[in-house]
Amino acid sequence: MPEAISRKDTEPFPPQPKRRQGRTLSRDLIVSILVVVATVFAMVVSFTYGYMSHKAELQSAETLKSFSDYLQDSLELSLWNIDEEGIQKICNSFFENDLVEKLKVTDHEGTVFFERHRDNLARALEERADIMHGETVVGHLEIALNQQGFRETQHQLMWFSLITLAAVTLVLLVTLRIVLKVFLISPLDQLILRTEQISKGEYDFVDFQAPQLEIRTIASRFNTMADRIRRREKSLREVNRRLEKEIVEHRDAESALLSSQQELDSIIRSTPDVIYRLDTMGRFTFVSDAIRRYGVTPEELIGRPFLEYIHEDDWEIARYRISERRTGARSTQRLAIHAFGDYGNREQADPPSAQRDPVFLVDAEGLYVSGESGLKVFVGTQGIARDITEQRQNESARMESEDRLLLALDVSGAGIWQLDLKTRSFRVDERIYTLLGYSESDLAEDLDFIRKKTSPETWQEIELKFSRHVTGHAPMFDHEFKLQSSQGQWKWFHTKAKVVRYDKDGQPETMVGIIIDTSERKEYEAEREHLELKLQQAQKMEAIGTLAGGIAHDFNNILGAILGYSQLTQMHTADNVRVQGYVSNIFKASERAKGLVEQILTFTRQGKSQKVPCDIAIVLKEVVKLLRASIPSTIEIVQKIPSSLGTVMADQTQIHQVLMNLCTNAAHAMEASGGKLTVSLENRLMEDNTAASDNDLPPGRYLQLSVEDTGSGMEKSVMDRIFDPYYTTKSVGEGTGMGLATVHGIVNDHHGRIFVDSVPGEGSVFRVLFPVLENPAEAVSSQPAAYPRGTERILFVDDEELLVKVGVEMLSDLGYDAVGTTHASQALETFKSQPDGFDLIITDMTMPGMTGDQLAAQILHHRIDIPIIICTGFSKRLSSDVASSLGIRALLMKPVTVQELSQTIRDVLDHPGARG
Repeated sequence: MPEAISRKDTEPFPPQPKRRQGRTLSRDLIVSILVVVATVFAMVVSFTYGYMSHKAELQSAETLKSFSDYLQDSLELSLWNIDEEGIQKICNSFFENDLVEKLKVTDHEGTVFFERHRDNLARALEERADIMHGETVVGHLEIALNQQGFRETQHQLMWFSLITLAAVTLVLLVTLRIVLKVFLISPLDQLILRTEQISKGEYDFVDFQAPQLEIRTIASRFNTMADRIRRREKSLREVNRRLEKEIVEHRDAESALLSSQQELDSIIRSTPDVIYRLDTMGRFTFVSDAIRRYGVTPEELIGRPFLEYIHEDDWEIARYRISERRTGARSTQRLAIHAFGDYGNREQADPPSAQRDPVFLVDAEGLYVSGESGLKVFVGTQGIARDITEQRQNESARMESEDRLLLALDVSGAGIWQLDLKTRSFRVDERIYTLLGYSESDLAEDLDFIRKKTSPETWQEIELKFSRHVTGHAPMFDHEFKLQSSQGQWKWFHTKAKVVRYDKDGQPETMVGIIIDTSERKEYEAEREHLELKLQQAQKMEAIGTLAGGIAHDFNNILGAILGYSQLTQMHTADNVRVQGYVSNIFKASERAKGLVEQILTFTRQGKSQKVPCDIAIVLKEVVKLLRASIPSTIEIVQKIPSSLGTVMADQTQIHQVLMNLCTNAAHAMEASGGKLTVSLENRLMEDNTAASDNDLPPGRYLQLSVEDTGSGMEKSVMDRIFDPYYTTKSVGEGTGMGLATVHGIVNDHHGRIFVDSVPGEGSVFRVLFPVLENPAEAVSSQPAAYPRGTERILFVDDEELLVKVGVEMLSDLGYDAVGTTHASQALETFKSQPDGFDLIITDMTMPGMTGDQLAAQILHHRIDIPIIICTGFSKRLSSDVASSLGIRALLMKPVTVQELSQTIRDVLDHPGARG
């Protein structure tokens, strides 16, 4: 710095640039005058040239007019007399004039007498005129004059003007140069020289001689200015010396301040707290780099109001504290506010590491300066903000954890207990009193009270697990046990505990645990286990049903052949009484077997209950006969079943199942010691008062089936549940619990009721009431006198060859033309070969390759009006409604009798519009 100042002493002014040798004042004046003179002269020449051009054109026009008038007068008589030689002479002599460019003469008829022109490219002035003789047109004249001569005259004038302009300009230039040199350039050069002296520091007075007053005045001003500059320079040198000294002192102070500032910056950077300063309007004037951790930079904050970065819930308290500091009332100490979260007015996105809702503990104070009157003036605020977010979060997490624990305890119903392992004192919370149902005084007996309310085995298990945990062999005391409540009931409880404190010797001192009531869970688990057993039993029943359905299907085919051939034999041996008796017995046995198959299908839900008017006494007697072979001989069977007591609308197979189940249960009750089983059937009249007491049965006549045994009998609690599904008192593997439930369902389905009476140790009696039909005539005969017959052609399809043979033979005996096949595909090809050759299709439902309904659909596709009958033992896919929707006329259940087959065929063929 001193070196630079010394140079200024020697060079008070910077060197001036050299004078430019291009444009000067004299040159600009000469050029301007020359331009003005040249412009004026050019305007004069242009005007003169225009005027002369116009005058030349007028002169050319007058010359052309005079030439034309002369020729008209000269050629008038020659054209009138048609004197071609005279015309030629006149025109040739006239054409010798160089001004004539073109000349053409013709008579009035267009005959050309003379025509000549010059090969000149210059523009010509032309005129056409008529040659008159008196008032008669005797010819035409065309004449053109060359304007080249006129132009040459103009060009000569133009060149003369330009030469004159150049001469005048040259003279003027020389004259101006001399005048300006004498009166302007020389005084200006002297002034320039004076300014250069002043710029070099030569301030001495110069006597400047010049004829012009203006130049002398300027020179005087230059002398005055030089004197002032000399005095000012002297003053500046003195000031400069003082400044050099101050600069050295300032430099030393600045170095010390910089060192101090660096130390302060180091301290500020090392502290995790945010140090800041605000102006009087609450805008940031300084922020430490610690603010970067919150997604903003100090540069962003400078000049921004601090309230933009405060959570809106803390605005009022922050603004209030600022107002207090402004008046000097107090400083801000330990103010907790939410600031610099993602609710701030940000122009840039927060970095991923920025905290979203930090909490700061702020300490701040106002900044004041003393004014002229000694009063303190508020100039801003400075403070420090410490991030306490993690501390707040930990505190919040602790409180939330406590709340969750209390909520979990409330929801789970768990109670907390504490045991002092040294004194054996037992402390519990209020929930345990509610759980156990005991008061505080009851539990004051320590653990001895708990021991008294548990079984010895349970207490032994508790002590074992407790000891394992206390000795360090188990990580936790965890046990589920039964405890007698204050009401005397045994309830399940689950407790978990752990040693939480040890003494100075490392011995367990305090144990804390929880206890919850698990009685409902235990009941739920027991119920779930019971339901799982039921589900397993149902799955077994479903598997048995599927197997039974398959067996019933095959057995139906066998029965169909037996029934078919039995009825054929019966038809062909009508006169042989002995054979008829044999066949009748075969037929009855087959009908019994058919009913048994229907019972199997009904049991497996693959068949549909079919109720018909019948005498159930016959069915009951058959059941009793079958029971004798399966019931031990120690049980005596007594039957009191008279016939013809009345007709009941019932499914004989289900009646068979009801009695079989009731007798089986009775036999099981007498299995150990024997006894007597009595089966009776009697009439019973239900009147209004009696019906009201017997489960609201409608008044009327009923058949009462009674099954009585002398077995062990039943308690009332057992009697209340015997009709529940899956309820059984038998051992595992001896019963399913579905027998009496099935009986109850069948009886209700027949609009009857079942009652039970039992005395423990004496026996039980089941009474079943079935309503009697008021019109016994509704019972129908099973064997008609004659079968309906016909002569139509029928296609019979079944995958069992034996059934095809018996079916074709039965149809043939009924008078039909029957064609049989064992393959559905072959039947389809046979029908397609002659679709109008058959009157009826009879097909089995279950066949390999193509089922009966699929075959029916294919046949109906080729002939939509063909009647179709489907025979089936059972089918989940096909019901009467489904068959009707497919266009099938009838559905027969196997085994099919001649009566069912013959009657159905006639119904289908004689009533084409019928369905199902």
